[in-house]
Amino acid sequence: MGKLKITIHPLFFIFGLYFAAIGKVFSFLTYVCSAALHEIGHATASERRGYRLDRITLMPYGAVISGDVDGLGYKDECAIVVAGPTVNLAIYLCVVASWWLFPETYPYTEIAATANLALFAINLLPAYPLDGGRLLLCTLSLAIKRKTAVAITRATGVVLSLVLLAAFIWSCFVAVNFSILFFAAFTLVGALDKNAKDRYVRIFSSVDTASVKKCKAVKTIAVNENATIKDLYGIIDGDSLYRITVYDGRGRKVRTYEPEEVTGLFTEKSLYEKIA
Repeated sequence: MGKLKITIHPLFFIFGLYFAAIGKVFSFLTYVCSAALHEIGHATASERRGYRLDRITLMPYGAVISGDVDGLGYKDECAIVVAGPTVNLAIYLCVVASWWLFPETYPYTEIAATANLALFAINLLPAYPLDGGRLLLCTLSLAIKRKTAVAITRATGVVLSLVLLAAFIWSCFVAVNFSILFFAAFTLVGALDKNAKDRYVRIFSSVDTASVKKCKAVKTIAVNENATIKDLYGIIDGDSLYRITVYDGRGRKVRTYEPEEVTGLFTEKSLYEKIA
């Protein structure tokens, strides 16, 4: 399925040094783990829809979903975006629920609950490149032109960053909070960055007969003639080749795709096109 490239945003290092300076390295590592699980949520949801994340950029506040989404419907894109925060919310609820059963674990798991709740809430803010910004972009794209939706989303991010900067200045007179400053810089950079760093890439190389080096199992699957390419992506894995037999509504065989034909099936048809 290809290699997943992992990069680290410069603000992530600064954020880590800040936590180290204030003696909260464990808290920082907890946030890192929670962010990684957040990313896994995005990656899993995208693969279920026939795409994989080509690059993951580790940010101080979690996931970034941006880049080339040609052929991916906005509703599916929204589902991929929501998957990350959903993972954090699920972890938070599981940790909190565990306190009722094992109250003695509270001192050791409180930071995990806090980190995941924070990532869930922060990532839903309507600022690009946070998940909330991507969700706003997808929602707007359903109603207006993509170019206009992008402009509105970026403008929202700039406004949020200015609000956060004002909040940081106010904190300087009360109790300085550099986390707000980092977050302001993060949202501003995301709003002004025109270069996509994370891409969705169609998955089909694993079903290519050219990928056979020593041996691979050939699985036969039956599908209805109304099934789409997207439906196939929901059941294939990266370890096998496939023979696909298509049946009509009366159970009669329409046609069979041999393993050497399957790659063409995935590359020549769009994600939402019917198999037969």
